[in-house]
Amino acid sequence: MTAPQSHPYFGQRAILTSKHEKVSLIQPEFLRALDLEVRELPLDTDLLGTFSGEIERTASPLETALKKARLGMQASGISLGIASEGSIGADPAMPLLTSDIELLVFVDDERGLVISETFRSFDIFAGRKEFRSGDDISDFLSRVDFPNHHLIVLTEGANGLTSIKGIDNLEKLNESIEEILAISPKGFVVIESDFRANHSPSRQVNIQAAAKQLANRVATLCPECAAPGWGVVDYERGAECSGCGDINPDIAHRETLGCVKCSALCPGKVINESIDPARCFGCNP
Repeated sequence: MTAPQSHPYFGQRAILTSKHEKVSLIQPEFLRALDLEVRELPLDTDLLGTFSGEIERTASPLETALKKARLGMQASGISLGIASEGSIGADPAMPLLTSDIELLVFVDDERGLVISETFRSFDIFAGRKEFRSGDDISDFLSRVDFPNHHLIVLTEGANGLTSIKGIDNLEKLNESIEEILAISPKGFVVIESDFRANHSPSRQVNIQAAAKQLANRVATLCPECAAPGWGVVDYERGAECSGCGDINPDIAHRETLGCVKCSALCPGKVINESIDPARCFGCNP
């Protein structure tokens, strides 16, 4: 979809606050949907939290993304801001699986608009393991798709974490293991996936998917007040079992569409007309 030229953001410019080269993932979707140019401002967003743990993220993903966006807006003087925040780890709904939850925000403080979209995917190369000198790491490297996906080698000591990031070849990995082992107080190193966007191709795919969702939403105007950002705001829950007819109240039945500015709401598309008996509490207690 492409918004009409009368859209308030058509042909405008937004600032993307990121130090990890996300503009190539996000700008194409906004150019397609709104002819909106996205410029990247490489501020030190690591100060708000790092995947590897040197700096803990203390705010929620949404609050962190909003802080990032507004840092760029203030530094650049551009009134439209974009930022993303990823959460990779045990999935909230399926804790035995690892998921990547990418949240993107579009901020327009002049109009009082915050528009966000979230994309959740289980397609992410992720791994973390302890190794001692002489351990075979070949199976681990295969599982985390090294060197296509880059790695971090780290240890934790009295002064906090010491790490080497962005490792993209075997020679550098071996050198980093030896260097970190030499200072490790516990005699082992931790090797883990480097989830920064410019080091994780599978995360890049998920950021692109989130950007497409966000660009489409920003391009869609509210049918009541014409504010940008019309889209899914909630779900009508409760789907009927195709076997016994009982209702599972936890299953999303239909989308609820709404505006981020006014109180307009309307029903969206049906997600589950009915559910398989395997998902029914009565048929499969």
